[in-house]
Parts: sequence; C-alpha cells; structure tokens
Amino acid sequence: MDIKMSTFHLGTMIIKFELPMVFIDDINKAYDKHNEQMPAHNQELAGKIADEKKVNTIITEEMNKTFQTCFDKYMEMRSITKWDCALGPCWINEMKSGEYNPTHFHTSLHSDMGLSSVLMLKRPDWYGVEASREERPSNGWLEFSGGDQSPLSMSQTRVDAQVGEFYVFPYTLLHSVYPFNSTDEVRRTLSYNCDLIRKRGR
Repeated sequence: MDIKMSTFHLGTMIIKFELPMVFIDDINKAYDKHNEQMPAHNQELAGKIADEKKVNTIITEEMNKTFQTCFDKYMEMRSITKWDCALGPCWINEMKSGEYNPTHFHTSLHSDMGLSSVLMLKRPDWYGVEASREERPSNGWLEFSGGDQSPLSMSQTRVDAQVGEFYVFPYTLLHSVYPFNSTDEVRRTLSYNCDLIRKRGR
C-alpha cells in the first residue's frame, strides 16, 4: 500500500540561516578593532552578562543587506505581506564563564510586532562540566520556549548553536542561554532586532 504523508505546523516558526565564514570574520574583526569605543547596552537588555555592546556603527551597508535579506525571507516563508521589515538596534553579547541570559522576550519603542535574532560569532571549544546528566547537555546552549504545554506538542527546543548559524524568530518568543564553566574562552553572539511596520492600506 502506497501511503503519502505531509505535515502541518501551527504556532511560532524559527528559521536557522547558515551565513558564510567570511561574513562572520568581518564582524569579529570590526568588533575586536572597535570594542572599546562601543557603547554599553546592558541597561536595555535582560542578560546577566558584563560585556553587552551596541554595535550598529560597525555594521556596514553590505552586512545590513545580508541581515535584511534574512528578515525578509522569514516573512516570505510565512507568506505574510502586510508588514515591512525595518532594521533596529543590534548588539553583541560577549558571554564568559558563569554568565547567562535569563528567559526573556523582546520589545520595541516603535512597533508591537517584530523579529529578533541570534548569530553565533565565536564559541568555546568546550562548555565545561555538566553538573549531572552529561548525556543531555545544557551548558552554553540556546533555548527557545513556546506556549503550548499539551502532551503531543513540543514546548521547548534547545540548540547547540554553531559559529555562522543565524536564528530568526518573533519578538514574543521566549528564549534564554544557559551558563557554562571551566573555560576562559568566550561565547560571542550578535542579536539584531527588526521592527515590523504595517504597510499603508493593509
């Protein structure tokens, strides 16, 4: 018997893009060069992270085109045409051993709707010793939490984000990063907010 199958998914979509290493290298070089001049962004963020810097000024026009393309692609994949994507603030979190990002969501002064993102720029070779259950690691991992707790739904997903991976998701999606330990290496990520502005007449 030939049985055909297709799937349907309700709820929030997360899209993972894989960006080229030359792009990642260019951002890392710009940050390393201008890090000391970048303004602190801690007061605007949820993270328990000492080094959080706003970095819009080091993002080139070509880099912005890449980010814009990813946000536009997200909206295209959702077949949503009534909003325009408007790039907002972007920042870099340089997480060190013992630091973490508690569960939170994003907001904007300019729109109630938007997309946020996480781009992995640099990460330790090892996130340290797991306190227990080493077969189910959490140290340093990015976690997304949804709102459906029913037995047949997946309410959380945890990813071991690799350098070059760019995750795009709605402002309202809860997310967090677990702390790590036993290393002097840093976990560096860039986040970019993108407001959704309703088109005239829509």
